[in-house]
Amino acid sequence: MKELRIRVADEASLNERGALVVRAGEQMVAIFRIEGRCYAVANACPHRGGPLGEGELKGHVVTCPWHGWTWDVRTGANVRNPALKKLPCFPVEVVDGAVMVELPQASAAASAAPDPASSS
Repeated sequence: MKELRIRVADEASLNERGALVVRAGEQMVAIFRIEGRCYAVANACPHRGGPLGEGELKGHVVTCPWHGWTWDVRTGANVRNPALKKLPCFPVEVVDGAVMVELPQASAAASAAPDPASSS
């Protein structure tokens, strides 16, 4: 499937070790900055859809605030049971102060904006 690279935020809106939740087309994405590197994952926990961007981040592991499931934001693997279906991860990079995420074209849109309900 072809991917589309879109701008989702300004680099200044990212906090170290915090999450920024953005809407990218049909997809809600949680972006985490850890030790200067950015990681983008689907904001919905595969277990029951909990908002991962509101979860606690320890190291590279985010904990779903609803049921405590833990996910490695680098790989999408479930920490306790790596055999489970992975959390969708998306390539992300910062280019000239803009946070760019690659999404499958079906999930992407021409523009994306931070979710106003999100707080980091």
